[in-house]
Amino acid sequence: MSHEPTFTRPSLMFSRISPVPRLSAARPVTASCAGAKLVPGLALGLFLGLAPWGHDVLHAQVVTHPDVLNTLGAPPPAHAEAKPSPHAAASNEMGPHAPASAPSATDGTSPAAIAAVPQVATTPPANPVLRPPEVHVPLHPAPPPPEVKPDPAAKGHAMRIPGGTRLFFGNQSADMNPRMIAALQTLAGVMQHLPDQRISIAAYGEGNGDDASTPRRIALSRGLAARSVLIHAGVASTRIYVRAIGLPPENQIGITPDCIDVTRSGVVASNPSPS
Repeated sequence: MSHEPTFTRPSLMFSRISPVPRLSAARPVTASCAGAKLVPGLALGLFLGLAPWGHDVLHAQVVTHPDVLNTLGAPPPAHAEAKPSPHAAASNEMGPHAPASAPSATDGTSPAAIAAVPQVATTPPANPVLRPPEVHVPLHPAPPPPEVKPDPAAKGHAMRIPGGTRLFFGNQSADMNPRMIAALQTLAGVMQHLPDQRISIAAYGEGNGDDASTPRRIALSRGLAARSVLIHAGVASTRIYVRAIGLPPENQIGITPDCIDVTRSGVVASNPSPS
């Protein structure tokens, strides 16, 4: 007994096969596809050689893209309503303290955004001015010298000269009597009205020519005594200059080794005027 192979017949069978008819534009081939109309070219590719002309219409499942339906005049699909994003809902729940959303790309063209753009300077900026730091240095003024007490027994006297006074001392002494101190206080009162002038003290001292140190030390002690009287009388120490000359020059008229000249600035002492 021979076994012959069996073949499964296709599910779609036709009673007869006829030649492919010639299609014309007047009679387009159509197919029923869930109410959709097929493009003639597409239907021709699907049914060419399968359906006889004039036979019953075939039923087939055709999947098309929505854009193709739009080109055929089908109504566009309805768009679903936009649902709020969870980020937007969260920002609404946070209230006025919620962070502002990122600006859109079109915000840069608004008038407010254009006005917020910083302007470019047309001129370069000015050079910075560098000031030194302020350093507060405490000032420690020098203490005033000790006040000179008048000595009634001191030998000496005062003589008025142009622009000041000339004081005569005892031999190798720097003591002053009340008359000498009063003459210096009078000069200090005049200096209160002349704030732009200074006082120069030219002091001399006795001694011999072989010893130049002793006359200068005596002259310095006399000049400092007169300076102390002027300072306590109201004259600033910065306005008083003391020169300890020592022995006077030989060609100076009226100047002796036992005197000092106290004059204002710019005035040269000369012969004493009558008192």
